Amino acid sequence: MSRKWERMVRKNTKISNMQRRKSGKGEISGVNADGSVIFKGRSWFLPMLLVATGVFCFIVFRNQPGQEQLYWITGASYIFLALLIYWIRRPFLKIDKKTLSSRRFGGDRFYDADQIKDITISKDAIVINFKAKGKRWVFTKIYHMFPIDSARIKLQEYAEKYNVTLIQD
Repeated sequence: MSRKWERMVRKNTKISNMQRRKSGKGEISGVNADGSVIFKGRSWFLPMLLVATGVFCFIVFRNQPGQEQLYWITGASYIFLALLIYWIRRPFLKIDKKTLSSRRFGGDRFYDADQIKDITISKDAIVINFKAKGKRWVFTKIYHMFPIDSARIKLQEYAEKYNVTLIQD
């Protein structure tokens, strides 16, 4: 298909899915209109650290002279930031036609199949090594709360389709 046609299909699918959601029906398909699949995890370590910092601010700065109510705003801001990171900024792995993309701390990163050195899949982790020196993505069940079992199947298909080395532990 041409790119214009793909954009048109994606746009119309998005509109149809919005209308179907409003009427209480299910979406047209489980994958995106462009054929990509997204696996989402949940980051819990940094939000837990920010909540601990907020509680620390509540306890330590409570009786400081000259800061009557500012410690409440500081502690609440840390906790609010933790909630935003936990609920909104979720780690994901998106498998497109030829690319893998993920959210890193500096923004979204995209890599083509020819830039991937190997994919290692174990019982509780997925490691994607890239040809660029020292670059790798790690998704784990514990740290990222990532759905390893469902992502394993799609990554196996991706590795088979684009001749990427697949290592299973």
